[in-house]
Amino acid sequence: MTSRPQSRCPIAILRYGDLDAYCDSLERTGFVRVILKANRWHGYALSVENAGDLRRVVDGHGRQLWFRTVDQVLEELANIPYLSGEFSIDRTDW
Repeated sequence: MTSRPQSRCPIAILRYGDLDAYCDSLERTGFVRVILKANRWHGYALSVENAGDLRRVVDGHGRQLWFRTVDQVLEELANIPYLSGEFSIDRTDW
């Protein structure tokens, strides 16, 4: 029997409009990891992690940013620099 990794709740927030600058920052160490939290009713909530710094991505009004499909996420993030090629999907709320 294997244990699942504990899901961590992001404490810090990052506005979607600032995501490009966050990923292109000189403080970034390595690639930024994308984490999608699946929810059956809302879709996929976006979070990012860089060297243990986990941030919840919000819209311009400070509300959680939701995507209806994974394809939509891939399209939106296609031109953001320094994102890891592997995305994680947390499906505990599915």
